[in-house]
Amino acid sequence: MTKKQIISLIFHNDTFALMGALVFLWFSIGSLVDYNYRLEDLSKHSGKVIEIDSVITRLKDNAVHKSVTKELRLAIDTEPEYFTAITKKDFGYITNFISIDDTVQIFTKKKVWGIFGLKKANDINHLIKGDTIVIDFEVYRQRSSGFFFLFLIVAFTFFAIYYFRTKKRHQDIISQGEPDASDINTLPKK
Repeated sequence: MTKKQIISLIFHNDTFALMGALVFLWFSIGSLVDYNYRLEDLSKHSGKVIEIDSVITRLKDNAVHKSVTKELRLAIDTEPEYFTAITKKDFGYITNFISIDDTVQIFTKKKVWGIFGLKKANDINHLIKGDTIVIDFEVYRQRSSGFFFLFLIVAFTFFAIYYFRTKKRHQDIISQGEPDASDINTLPKK
């Protein structure tokens, strides 16, 4: 096989299937990491609430579908950065329980593990006010186990598409045949 044939075999339109497979494989690893987290593995931040704010982060308004993605920003007095919770619904399930000057405990992922998983490092994974659990981490953990299998199936499907199409292209290149000794004068010179 010549260099040109090898390059055309590797970098082809089917390479997008390989990229899709890698992306979904990363998502499946992330959901597996999220599922294996325990509450004890999360970083705990305690303090008094000094700010509660809601910000629209994405607005999708077209003829077919309308959705609003909101981000709740919660700041406590012991941390320089705010913590976030993202939803497409309303934040009543959080703001009904929490107000300014309430003492809360916020649990987030450790920054080292922030690159894995489906949430950012400052996202609220678990939120407690007194004895009341406002955001339960166990609910998210159980949902992420289903995502693992879904993402893994999609990743393997993309891998299979890439493998079989690349194998077919490889066979097509081989079937075209390698130049033999009689064609030596017709080959381009390097």
